[in-house]
Amino acid sequence: MEENHSPIALMVLGTPGTGKTTIVSHIVKILDQKKRKNMLISFDAFRKTLVPPGVNPFTHDENIRKMIYEKAAQEFSRYLREGFTVIIDCGLTRENIRRQLKSVVPQMKICHIHCPLIVAMIRETKRSLLREKHENGHYLYLRALLSLISPFKKEKLAIPPITHTFEYPACADIHVSSFLKNPEKTASEIIEKLKI
Repeated sequence: MEENHSPIALMVLGTPGTGKTTIVSHIVKILDQKKRKNMLISFDAFRKTLVPPGVNPFTHDENIRKMIYEKAAQEFSRYLREGFTVIIDCGLTRENIRRQLKSVVPQMKICHIHCPLIVAMIRETKRSLLREKHENGHYLYLRALLSLISPFKKEKLAIPPITHTFEYPACADIHVSSFLKNPEKTASEIIEKLKI
């Protein structure tokens, strides 16, 4: 008989190329097999639905950012009330916002995926060469490096940790290395550690 689990909001975060999106897809598959009611959210796409038309969802305007995260917390809470386990694929870089989301959504758990930067860069470049679809486009690290060294670009492409700070997620419930592990094994490890 299947255990009766309370829904949680699981935020899986890390820098590009750590394997978040692939790992999240395996988490969803495993939970589907367990007959869990799941909601998968790609936060970069989701945040576009939280702003009025014509507003840049990736703006540095603190008021708009605040509005986005307040609305996101409301939506996560609504999905949880509806009985969904919410899986969020996210690159959220700021620790204060992570902590704020956790305080507003008590059922939220955060899993930090990490691997050596050179490995993440190779994975992201390989994904780009294979033309695999990705919300943020292709060649993220190469484009960030080019924008960093270009004397003509005033605004650098914000790719952590190259041109944008990725604050260490001290508030994460678990930290999982994706180095030398396949995505299925990493997904199983997350589910086991969090007892989802």
